[in-house]
Amino acid sequence: MTANFNHIQLGLGRIEVMTKKGTVLFCHPAMLDALLKKNKLTKFRRKSGWVTVGVDPIRIKSVPEASQLFNGFERRSSH
Repeated sequence: MTANFNHIQLGLGRIEVMTKKGTVLFCHPAMLDALLKKNKLTKFRRKSGWVTVGVDPIRIKSVPEASQLFNGFERRSSH
């Protein structure tokens, strides 16, 4: 017997979003982060329902700056 999995069953599917122009689209999580950073969305859907950007709490993944990766004392000598 072969398991027939798809991305939606695994929770890796696309996320329903609404743009500022009112268009409803589906995107992957990485694209959701990019659209949120560019302030292109008004809403997106979670399992619990629609989330309104600017009203409901959301978190945006951010890539740390190189200077923030290490805050300790530098032990290597610079040559």
